[in-house]
Amino acid sequence: MHPFRRLLAAAGAVVLLTTLLTACEGEDSGPDAETVRAAEPTGLSAAPAGDVVAASRFLLASASAVVLVPAEEPQAAVDRALDLGVPALPDTDAGRAEAKRLGARVLAEDDEAGAKAEPIERAARATIAATGKPSPELLAIADLGDADLVRIATDPRRHAPSAKLLRRDPDGPLLALGADDYAVRVVRANAQTVGGGWFATRGKHLLAMYGHPSGPALGVLGEQGPKASVARVRQLVRKYRKVAPDEHFVPAFEIITTVAAASKGPHGDYSARTEVSDLEPLVDAAEKAGVVVILDLQPGRTSFLSQAKEYESLLRRPHVGLALDPEWRLGPKGKPLQRIGHVGASEINRTSAWLAALTRKHALPQKVFVLHQFQTQMIRHRDRVRTDHPELSTVIHVDGQGSPGAKFGTWGVIRQDAPANVGWGWKNFVDEDEPMLDVAQTWRRVRPHPELITYQ
Repeated sequence: MHPFRRLLAAAGAVVLLTTLLTACEGEDSGPDAETVRAAEPTGLSAAPAGDVVAASRFLLASASAVVLVPAEEPQAAVDRALDLGVPALPDTDAGRAEAKRLGARVLAEDDEAGAKAEPIERAARATIAATGKPSPELLAIADLGDADLVRIATDPRRHAPSAKLLRRDPDGPLLALGADDYAVRVVRANAQTVGGGWFATRGKHLLAMYGHPSGPALGVLGEQGPKASVARVRQLVRKYRKVAPDEHFVPAFEIITTVAAASKGPHGDYSARTEVSDLEPLVDAAEKAGVVVILDLQPGRTSFLSQAKEYESLLRRPHVGLALDPEWRLGPKGKPLQRIGHVGASEINRTSAWLAALTRKHALPQKVFVLHQFQTQMIRHRDRVRTDHPELSTVIHVDGQGSPGAKFGTWGVIRQDAPANVGWGWKNFVDEDEPMLDVAQTWRRVRPHPELITYQ
């Protein structure tokens, strides 16, 4: 298999890419795309599992008195609080601070309570959604605050009854105890991924056209304008549905966003940036058409994280994910096409942590996070790569070119000893594979079925 499998090596391509031609000049991109906004769930609070103090803050406005509950033999104190109609709070610094906020006396053994606790006035009935069996103290607080107490899964995206409970009153006051805050927020706001559901690749197969909007030199995505690209990727989806009618195929664009270049360029890192404005016609068209977008980074001598941050405005959009291409991650003296690049797990983890935090902050649907790899050395210490971010679906994309035999050999090697919880990607090179697998062959011969199938 030829190691330098990208068309960057073609005569004149480097000159073309360093100038970064304007995307699809002269194409009619149609009316402005309707913006898909980030989810903004209201009325939601979150706290650790079983946090009685948080429940008290959420439900109660004041109390004449409280009963502090010792860690050992708590039931008698809880029973007394229930009889008196006052909160039962843990005998801790946090519990005493909550008593002070409520304006309550801490009752001694024989003290009378006075008036019952006053719940916070709300237009809608409050709900506490708790993971695990609620404690007697939590049950008592919910009763005092006139709230519904329900049980949900830690990740309600994975449990349909939990999701249904959270969607019952999506704007009403809710305190989630112990559940993943991000998962609760996206379910409450119904922030589903492209193609439906809470997960970017679970139960789906993304079919992507790969390239750069400047033209065809880097892949099929640049062979036509945005509207025609949408039509072409939809046709690809139809072909796969004919072969596997029971599977769920979702159209996608993987856009080369920063391009490895022969010259240092203005940043001195052998990586040419594409202006956000040059990417927007494709990104907007994809949004309107229900097409996933994956931004592909070829960072040269700089880091993946620094380049990803340059495209934060696009990554804040709900349908846009990220791909890292270690082939073009160079050392401090490296140049493109001298040798295959590589990246360490720590740099990948910094990038994924930033993308996960961005997704969580804006309650965006889960994003695709792609790692390209066709040599084992391209990702160093791969066993240390984090794949546990609930905000991300990590896919290792095996993107070598050549004969089917060579490609399947690479597929087998790269899949060995992979991190847990990763999906898999396969790439078909229209001009470079010898020969390229057709749709039926790709689906029947590449096993397990990839979560991402890309055409370049």
